[in-house]
Amino acid sequence: MDYQLVSPEHFSEEQSEFVSKFRESIFQLSGQTDMIVGAKDVNSRHLVASDAYARIVALARGADVIDRLDKEMPCEGTAQFADCYVQEDLALMRGGDPNAKASILNVHEYGDGLKARVFSKHLLRHEPTRAILGTVYYAHEIEVANFISLMPNYILEFGSGCSIEQVHGKFKLQDVELTEYEQEVSFLLLLNWDFKQIADFMNKYRPKPKTRVADSIIKSKNYICEKLGLPSQRRAELCDALIAAGMHRKMPASLFSRLIGSKQL
Repeated sequence: MDYQLVSPEHFSEEQSEFVSKFRESIFQLSGQTDMIVGAKDVNSRHLVASDAYARIVALARGADVIDRLDKEMPCEGTAQFADCYVQEDLALMRGGDPNAKASILNVHEYGDGLKARVFSKHLLRHEPTRAILGTVYYAHEIEVANFISLMPNYILEFGSGCSIEQVHGKFKLQDVELTEYEQEVSFLLLLNWDFKQIADFMNKYRPKPKTRVADSIIKSKNYICEKLGLPSQRRAELCDALIAAGMHRKMPASLFSRLIGSKQL
């Protein structure tokens, strides 16, 4: 990527003016809508936020958000997952694609209660100087019930809050690529579903001519273990490796789409 990451202390006059105008547009939007929107610099410090965003992190106005890190928010749920948000921002900025976007499901206690919100992020680019100045985020709410219904075991396994990023296409684990289907099986294994549960789920939402049975999922699990160089009979070792790689915070696009209300898996 021939774009340079530039932090606020190194903004040129042109870049500072660009951010100032962007901030004005967000404040104007904030006065007309209840959109949850804002931007952070390359250090994940907030440059601007709408009043609606301020309210969900337990602040009064968007202006109160400026210059804060997520870990400095009064909202304990946001502060708890601040490190996850920083890693998500860094992955987006360092990914090499100036047009990159990310979608992340956050479920936790916000300033307005337990909510499930999908945050979409893209890069804050200043084209004249080929610079990345940070990230832009906006969010919409989904039904918490959708999350609990589709993944009833998640809270039991990983706690009541989460920050889960949507994965598009293949996912690398220990330099080994997992296909989307392998990601799905892996993610559901992490929820502590048994092999029949996973087979039934796949038959319903990813049907194919030959009906899957528990043995089909066992074979998929064994193949994933083989790819990763793990003993195929040890499900626990596979799950430990998946968690260590953050797979429980990386949801395959097909599952993510269903979770946020898409009719197609």
